[in-house]
Amino acid sequence: MSTNVNWSDPYENREGRWLRGNLHAHTSPASECASVSKERAIELYTEAGYDFLAITDHMAVTSFDAPGLTRIPAIEWNASDRTADHTCIYALDEDLLRLALEFTDHDRLLQRLSTEDVLVVLNHPNWSLAGHYSCKELAEKPSFDGVEIYNNIITILPGCALATDKWEYLLATGRRVLGFASDDSHHEEGVGGAWVCVRSASPSPADILAAVRRGNFYCSTGVVVTDVRRSDNVMEIETENAQEIHVVGNGGELLKRVTGNSATITIPDDLPAHIPSTAYVRFAAYGPGAATAWTQPFFCDGEDDPGDR
Repeated sequence: MSTNVNWSDPYENREGRWLRGNLHAHTSPASECASVSKERAIELYTEAGYDFLAITDHMAVTSFDAPGLTRIPAIEWNASDRTADHTCIYALDEDLLRLALEFTDHDRLLQRLSTEDVLVVLNHPNWSLAGHYSCKELAEKPSFDGVEIYNNIITILPGCALATDKWEYLLATGRRVLGFASDDSHHEEGVGGAWVCVRSASPSPADILAAVRRGNFYCSTGVVVTDVRRSDNVMEIETENAQEIHVVGNGGELLKRVTGNSATITIPDDLPAHIPSTAYVRFAAYGPGAATAWTQPFFCDGEDDPGDR
């Protein structure tokens, strides 16, 4: 895989500016599930002020060129019956996307891509009442870079849009993967429900993907993060509109609860005695209504996960 995360501080690189984008969208007729054309999707995301977009049609590479809207080349791979193993794959080299389309077995696909310059995200683990991916299934997958922790289309489908439970399980058991939020838009009303904000040196596809691969982004459904950083043993977050911020630790444990639009935590001073040295902390910021933002985790030891390659 192609992640290059400094797990002790994913936000270490402070160059560039925050760019807003959606990394999961479908268009008609390439995706049977979609009712919006490629041209209309581009128009909607441009009007909404997005900086970048990945059109991830099912088992198809969809190209576009739109002024002011950077295209991130991507597909959504799925099992032949379309009911399982939905996975977004991103690559600057589109031949790698076409290579992925040749596979019919998910585990073999992940193993094959593990040595390529691609980004792999497992989608909507809590889609359907039974769950699209169980914790056990996620833990057994051979190699991937991230998991969707919020999928907006599931707000109108059976299941749960929020999947931080699966993310916490992976992180707490030693699997260091990034968390993503997306529209997974199929229809016009699905645009603008969830996104990622990437701190990128420029709006080029290469720079945006490089920042994502470093974990230099946050997920949101409406809370705007102005800064998130680490200085020695202090982690801090500042937002425009959060009303309450939670500091979350191993397995989803609530370590600290702060009223307001900013928060800090110092390790190990603010960690309970039972928290192991390999623990992580992350921020969840809650704003008006159900608006939320999630940062990537800061691991206390900062070591790489040998299992995420």
